[in-house]
Amino acid sequence: MLPCPFHLLTGLNCPFCGGQRMMEALLHGQIVHAFWLNPALAVALPIIGVWWLWKREISSRTALVMLGVAVAWGITRNILSI
Repeated sequence: MLPCPFHLLTGLNCPFCGGQRMMEALLHGQIVHAFWLNPALAVALPIIGVWWLWKREISSRTALVMLGVAVAWGITRNILSI
């Protein structure tokens, strides 16, 4: 697996750290394990997918909200050591 450049540079987990391992676990049918590798991403991906299928576009406002949530998750996971 590819190492996370953000983690290599800072030693902190980015909002997407664990995403590759999460996708691998999902491909092997390990849904609970995938959720614990990156809970925010496991919840956000289906929501974003349904949103995109419904609207067929993502507005700049929606993109900013998603960016804000990703930044908040990145900060939270490092403070709480998740």
